Amino acid sequence: MAGLEWQLKPIDGEDAATLAEMSGAIDGNTVPSFQQMLEEIKSKGVRRLVLDMSKIKYVNSTGLGSLVKYADSFKSSGGGMALIKVPAKVKIVIEMLGLNAFFAICADLPQALTALEKAGTAAPAPAPAASKPPLAANRPPATGTVSRGASGAHPAVSPMGQATPGTGKVGKKGSATFPIVVPCQQCGVQVEFRDSGNWKCPRCYALVSVDGDGSTRFGRSDRPAPITLSLVATTECGEGLLHLVTSVCGTAFNGNNLEAVRIAVHEVASVMQSSIYSGNPDGVYHVAIDRQPGRVTIRVADAGATIEAGRASQYFPNASRQMDEFDCRPHPTGGGNVIRMVKKG
Repeated sequence: MAGLEWQLKPIDGEDAATLAEMSGAIDGNTVPSFQQMLEEIKSKGVRRLVLDMSKIKYVNSTGLGSLVKYADSFKSSGGGMALIKVPAKVKIVIEMLGLNAFFAICADLPQALTALEKAGTAAPAPAPAASKPPLAANRPPATGTVSRGASGAHPAVSPMGQATPGTGKVGKKGSATFPIVVPCQQCGVQVEFRDSGNWKCPRCYALVSVDGDGSTRFGRSDRPAPITLSLVATTECGEGLLHLVTSVCGTAFNGNNLEAVRIAVHEVASVMQSSIYSGNPDGVYHVAIDRQPGRVTIRVADAGATIEAGRASQYFPNASRQMDEFDCRPHPTGGGNVIRMVKKG
């Protein structure tokens, strides 16, 4: 695992600003020293920090959390944090997770200083509520058909399917005309309820009780919500997806298991670009990453060329071999594919 090195440089004409040129990785091994460096910088009265990321090879979820934490800390002191020369594979993960709302991502030092100067003149933003973590910001809106709870049967519908627009109507006798569509009170996703009963939100797994009159009661889930995103079929997005999956799964897997997930994700992204969308940069595919203790489930849905039944192993020889569970089938709406793969710790 790569270490982390940095060199601090004063910025001419900027007494309260510092440039930090870094190289290596920001991960669980290096975060303690990284945070210590930031604390020392703050103790010297620095309020505006520019991080040169050009030689950063890897940032995992722990590193991203530290960046957000200290960006907010510098902002609270009347300054801010800006990143310059961010590698594409790191930048795309930051943007996917909506973290660019916490610090400026700039091309060079002059641009970063301008952004920090503007941020310093603005009113401080309120701290985000603990119940709505910043990692959920700027995620693409998602819809899904709910899954039955423990007391009901699971419908044969992918959680990534589209919900019917609109809401159900209530009849004269107080009974609802199903299906109805309402937002989940826990994660905000629009979910479709086909009839009354006990259900689960497809994104955050919150328990939902639906009465015959269409009224709903939401409970909370002790499971983390899946990460969902939509990508175009390009090499840059494929690299960003691989970096994101490595960061997310690095806390649950290591060694051969983590490398197996990386190999499978890289192969799926490559096939999306080369075969399913045949190099069309406008082709879009949707990804959901569901992390549980000792297990990760990755679902991918697209609207490109359909892979014939029984030929999945020809397109995905590594993914079908490396993952504990792998399934690729035609999309139920017609055109495209739905891929599901599982790795167990």
